[in-house]
Amino acid sequence: MDTYKLNYLNATVGMFGDFSNFKDVIDYVFEINTYKKALDIFGCDDIQDLSENVTNDQGLFDDEKARQLCMDCLDGEDLDDDDPEAEWGDEMYCRAAGK
Repeated sequence: MDTYKLNYLNATVGMFGDFSNFKDVIDYVFEINTYKKALDIFGCDDIQDLSENVTNDQGLFDDEKARQLCMDCLDGEDLDDDDPEAEWGDEMYCRAAGK
């Protein structure tokens, strides 16, 4: 259960975050910015560049690639690695789940 902080949006991505996945983050960036500005944020010249950055070899959306794109372009950080309280919360969640 990873949680990520995207400093550019002042938002978190994860099970209990502002966004549940990175596809939603990309969609949101396009909703709040002009098309050209959103492409610039992701370092893309056109939608094909963006598409290539988030698809795997089979041409399917790859959330790991989308995560990396968002982390790089939106100044992201992994909260679970940096936040002892988040790790403690994960441990308590696992205990409650019987793991």
